[in-house]
Amino acid sequence: MKRTSASQIRLHLIFTNKKTLLLKTKNNYMKNNRLQELDHSNFEIVKDEPDIRGWDVRYKNGEKIGSVEELILDTAAKKVRYMIVDLDENELRLEHRKIAIPIGFAELDSRTDDVLIPNVSVDQLCNLPDYKRSELTPDFERRISSTFGRKVKVDPVSTNRRLEKEEKKKIEPVTNDIDPDFYSHEHYNLDNLYKNRLHEAKNLRPKESDFEHGLHLWEKRSEGGVIDTSDLTEEERQKLLKYRRELYRERRYKNERV
Repeated sequence: MKRTSASQIRLHLIFTNKKTLLLKTKNNYMKNNRLQELDHSNFEIVKDEPDIRGWDVRYKNGEKIGSVEELILDTAAKKVRYMIVDLDENELRLEHRKIAIPIGFAELDSRTDDVLIPNVSVDQLCNLPDYKRSELTPDFERRISSTFGRKVKVDPVSTNRRLEKEEKKKIEPVTNDIDPDFYSHEHYNLDNLYKNRLHEAKNLRPKESDFEHGLHLWEKRSEGGVIDTSDLTEEERQKLLKYRRELYRERRYKNERV
């Protein structure tokens, strides 16, 4: 029987401890990051507001692009900044992947529960970076904005300096170096979401925008304070995504069955 040397054991322990540390760092980063997935945050959509997760996303002529898998919220401003679109089963022959689209591009269809993106081109969809939950960084946001024509400074994609910066970020506290005025742009204008459904406007507040009442958020609370639901497992999340899609399809296509 082959014996394991002391040096091999030490190497195994070092590798295991390093892997555990990186995992904890990643989880801590996501928990303290300003931008978070709604499912992994302590927020949810206000009751009776449109929760578009699970809805189909459609192009100018009605072609299906994919579905809204998740919403990215800004925990500091308590506003939705992006929708994550899964390009699976799209009708434009786009590569199956996930992308982040600024919420200002989203419009609710006036008749059906579909999300329209009439001002996004196919080229822009193809050029958007892949979405990864662990890479919700200011640089990722700038790459998205650059794809949509905004003049922003973007770091090179693959350089030794970039790799060094990413390694450095793993051990440094999370900081927000996005200018506060970055979101003062039409790409992040939530008013656009309801522009086709003004007839559904309810209880408008004085001085409030005509249709700035979609995707309001509230913090989940109990008698003991804030409820922490940010540690949702991937298995639980996949079941939730499937449940949302099934509910949506049941409602959206019930009148189209033969």
